[in-house]
Amino acid sequence: MYINGRKITIEELQRMANKLIGAMLDNLYDDIQRDGLDKALPHSKIKKRAALSKMMEFYIDQEEYEKCSVVRDLLKTIK
Repeated sequence: MYINGRKITIEELQRMANKLIGAMLDNLYDDIQRDGLDKALPHSKIKKRAALSKMMEFYIDQEEYEKCSVVRDLLKTIK
């Protein structure tokens, strides 16, 4: 595959995708901190849980345990 005329490997593509997903999750985390869960994720409880679970997986992989604890507490509030 080529991006901007440069051949990239599948590993490079995976790193780029992970970086993009990470940036999106960080932005969502910041939005939740600033605006609250319901405003940042105005979706069903199922979709909120799915998004927060994805955030939890990401922050565990990144070893950002303070953010994990915030996300864990948010997950507890969704019933």
